[in-house]
Amino acid sequence: MQGARQVGKTYLLQTWGRSTFAKTHYINFEKNKTVARSFDRDFDVTRILNELSFNLDDAINPETDLLIFDEIQACPKAMTSLKYFCEDMPRLALACAGSLLGVVLSPESFPVGKVQFLNLRPMSFPEFLRAADTRNTLDHLPTPSAKASIPEVIHEHLWDLLRLYYVTGGMPEAVGIVADAKGNKSTKLQATLEETRGIQRSIIASYENDFAKHAGKLNATQIQSLYSNIPSQLASVHDESIRRFQFGHVLPGKKGFTAWERPIQWLKNAGLAHQIKITNRGELPFEHFTKPNMFKLIPHDIGLLGCMLDLSPAVLTDQNFGIAKGYFAEVYVAQSILAAASPDKDESLYCWQEGEAEIEFIISGDRGPIPIEVKSGLRTKARSLGQYISRYKPELAIRLSTKPMSWDPERNLLNLPLPLAHWIEPLRSRE
Repeated sequence: MQGARQVGKTYLLQTWGRSTFAKTHYINFEKNKTVARSFDRDFDVTRILNELSFNLDDAINPETDLLIFDEIQACPKAMTSLKYFCEDMPRLALACAGSLLGVVLSPESFPVGKVQFLNLRPMSFPEFLRAADTRNTLDHLPTPSAKASIPEVIHEHLWDLLRLYYVTGGMPEAVGIVADAKGNKSTKLQATLEETRGIQRSIIASYENDFAKHAGKLNATQIQSLYSNIPSQLASVHDESIRRFQFGHVLPGKKGFTAWERPIQWLKNAGLAHQIKITNRGELPFEHFTKPNMFKLIPHDIGLLGCMLDLSPAVLTDQNFGIAKGYFAEVYVAQSILAAASPDKDESLYCWQEGEAEIEFIISGDRGPIPIEVKSGLRTKARSLGQYISRYKPELAIRLSTKPMSWDPERNLLNLPLPLAHWIEPLRSRE
């Protein structure tokens, strides 16, 4: 299981272990350096398991127990040993987690084909609702459909919660504090939201510590500059759509894609940034119509975005943040699309730009390409979307906005409220 630091990998594995196995045994290779010595001599998995049992002072039964290797990237030989555990001890349930697996893995050092990968991302808006919504609103929503109807009272309640999600984002510790506050009516929510900012600052500091520890001195400076520049570039937007990433705006004297390719890849591999590739045709495959240096960059969590920009929780919950509405909505939709993707793959994101026309996202579905326009305000006239529909005649187009849900059969256009962005995934399938 891979994902950014503090997205809940360890908690999920340990909770699953306690509910499913006779015993759960936990080893963290960053905190327990001595245990790595058990992998130095050879890859005799029986010997290794016996030594691990001794180290833990608890017998590991390969027939009934779960063994967790956490931060496995800190012990490369433990990663190599997975091949031998798979071949020589196939009945052992062995789960691994790592916050920097994507940074350190290579085909030469990893047992390709012997391990199943899962990507864990920050909690999505529906998951936030499951944790913090005392009215269980998700249970009152109809099955996702282009012709579904949402009562106004539910529409307004979802908006209140989405503004709250803009503050907390999906980092589990921040969500947990807000969920506790929502369940206790004597707790002042605004004070709780300020507390989430402290948690988010601590999380960002842990990421920056990883830059220094794992990227080398020179690379760490570049990665730090790039990471802090992503929100700055988003905040410079004065219209409804995020601009393509500008390399020359990060550090003086370092311009062009070549200079920043490796730091960008580092952040992507660490799960801290997502790349939205720009395709100049509304046709499949989208990748064929992209260029390596043409893309947008967004952070992996909308709550951390607000923290890095030092936007107060009150500003976000009141929606009193001017031009920020546009890029916050776009980042939220991007994270909704990624969260709904299959957990065993890292789906690429695309936007469409052709001539002067631009649409925030384009995805593939049973109907072919589906353009997705994102509008954060009530003004939803979308010339670019109209041009796309006229040019490519999609079977389904989606406009996300603050307006209630509606269906335009003449243009196959679904007007979808922003809080229902998670409906995009099921709408990919033909009804």
